[in-house]
Amino acid sequence: MALVVRDVSDGICTLTLNDPDRLNAMGEEMAQEFAEVVRGLKNSDKTFRSIILTGAGRAFSAGGNLEMLKAKTMLSPEENRLRMLAFYNSFLSIRDLNVPLIAAINGHAIGAGLCVACACDIRVISRSAKLGFTFTKLGLHPGMGATWFLPNVIGSSRAIELMLTGRIVVGEEVESLGLAARVVEEAKVLETSRDIASQIKECGPEATRQLLETLRSGSASLEQSLGREATCQSLNYKSDEFLEGVQATIEKRKPLFAH
Repeated sequence: MALVVRDVSDGICTLTLNDPDRLNAMGEEMAQEFAEVVRGLKNSDKTFRSIILTGAGRAFSAGGNLEMLKAKTMLSPEENRLRMLAFYNSFLSIRDLNVPLIAAINGHAIGAGLCVACACDIRVISRSAKLGFTFTKLGLHPGMGATWFLPNVIGSSRAIELMLTGRIVVGEEVESLGLAARVVEEAKVLETSRDIASQIKECGPEATRQLLETLRSGSASLEQSLGREATCQSLNYKSDEFLEGVQATIEKRKPLFAH
């Protein structure tokens, strides 16, 4: 059985974590397969403008496979350190594709699964999904970039509380924390995600790539942000993409961008 299913249509790539019997728990086999799929997408003709990441069945991902985690008690600290770095990078390599990433969280997202969702640019979350950074409940320091992604998504104070307590959040609290761009009924998660992806597809592809790089890298000051914006716009003004965007606005039509 394929643990990661890939589908590309209408300029949107959908990746599905596909181990529903184990709630899409992330093991080393899934990690290797995920990395292979990402490598294949990097080497493809890139007909897609965005990626939707979701889970098969009733969960997005229950986090790290518990059998895998228990087996780590038999390994040395150095071997575990190297294996965990490889494990993290297998899933987080999806960010190397330089297209908008939309996490369609159709069901529960726990631990490493929720971390990968927070590594995405946009999250659409089922109103009934249970979410939690439950690492400390296992006596485990958070991994998979949790300590970097979560404070950047919801702010330091809220992130610290969620990680230290390992508590589960759901529904309205997910929305109030700012974890989601949209909180919708479970049946609407994929539809809403595809609608967002379609709206992105109507925007200039080069401007979108520039913006992703800007947002993901962050900046230390307003001055640095202004410098980055001026540099990007100076390139845009000389591009066919910008000329088409302006002309389409003048003519009150949708722009026809080269993809």
